Amino acid sequence: MKRLLLVLALVLLLAVPASAGEGIPGDGDGDGVLAAGEYTSAALAYLDAAYMGGTGDLDRDEIRDAAWVYARWDGRPREIVDSSGQTVTLYRPLRRVVTFSGESLETLRSLGFDMEKIVAVDKYSHEKSTFFPECRDKANVGSIWSPDMEKVVSVRPDAVFLYATISTAACDDIQKRLEASSPGIRIFRFDCFKPATYETEIRTIASIVDETERGEEFASFYASTMDRIRDGTAGIPDDEKTRVYFEYWFDYTTVAATAGYNEKTELAGGRNPFAIGTAEYPVVDPEAIIVADPEVVVKLAGQGLAAGGYAGHDPEALDAIRSSLVERPGWTRISAVKDDRVHVIHSDILGGAQHFIGTAYLAKWFYPDRFADLDPHAVHQRYLTGFQGIDFDLASEGTFVYP
Repeated sequence: MKRLLLVLALVLLLAVPASAGEGIPGDGDGDGVLAAGEYTSAALAYLDAAYMGGTGDLDRDEIRDAAWVYARWDGRPREIVDSSGQTVTLYRPLRRVVTFSGESLETLRSLGFDMEKIVAVDKYSHEKSTFFPECRDKANVGSIWSPDMEKVVSVRPDAVFLYATISTAACDDIQKRLEASSPGIRIFRFDCFKPATYETEIRTIASIVDETERGEEFASFYASTMDRIRDGTAGIPDDEKTRVYFEYWFDYTTVAATAGYNEKTELAGGRNPFAIGTAEYPVVDPEAIIVADPEVVVKLAGQGLAAGGYAGHDPEALDAIRSSLVERPGWTRISAVKDDRVHVIHSDILGGAQHFIGTAYLAKWFYPDRFADLDPHAVHQRYLTGFQGIDFDLASEGTFVYP
């Protein structure tokens, strides 16, 4: 009988997606557990109704989800604690997902989630046609700051992914509006860009989409790079750490202690002389940079560039940015310029879910001897081929660092 039920489950997986709903379909006594007898009765009733003219309580979508819960979740709901601390209970698998976060979308793809089940994405992911080619024809729901709520509701999602700790007011508002209009919807809050939490988030999201084995593989890949960086910089006294001037997109704008880019700089063993004050991205007096005499300069690229990153292979654009730095008045006195340690890095690999790739480049630039065996380019290519599953050859496509 169990074999018959599992065969039925496979057949039912071909059905059209259903809503997330409340309660496990087929749980006749409402005790929150789909027992073997309950599932058997529901499945037989469905077959009788579908093929013999009988009557059954569950439609094809519901019995399909019951089959999934019975076979894969041991007949029990799945409880998830997301990065905002809220507990979300799943009574059936996700079939129609909306992402307002490109980082969550990218993580779902790393985990092997069926991208056909993504029914709508945020406008920024929608615009990244090279990196997210499968999202070109999906619905565009705007951004967390300007969401198209009508579009979200129209695609009938059973789950929506939002950020956990950034723009919380905007995300809270979207969550409240969705829960009011669609009580059965599941809202998940994850960041997927913070080194301190990303490994845990990988495993949690993998549990949501039933890809725990893939989740362990990806989490291990991610951790192998980050642990290599942490181990390689461990024990360096603060006064011996490489002095780094990290410049944000805008001229003479740096990153302070609370900025994510500063966190990655410090993880890579850099010492930021401007990691002070309350502003995340303070403007620095040009003379103060010369006085600080950084040993390495890192300039963030991406803002306003028509090429570079995944948008196109254009090393000349990053070369021009670097040249404009070294030609600044008085910069010939800076150690980083004298020692040819001025670098440009694209935000595509230092922000978001790919921060571990960019952080590996930082570590390599700060401590070339300590990280002689670390190959960020190889890490990047494996990520794209092995986890993102996109045909993108870094030897001829995209520009991410210069030189």
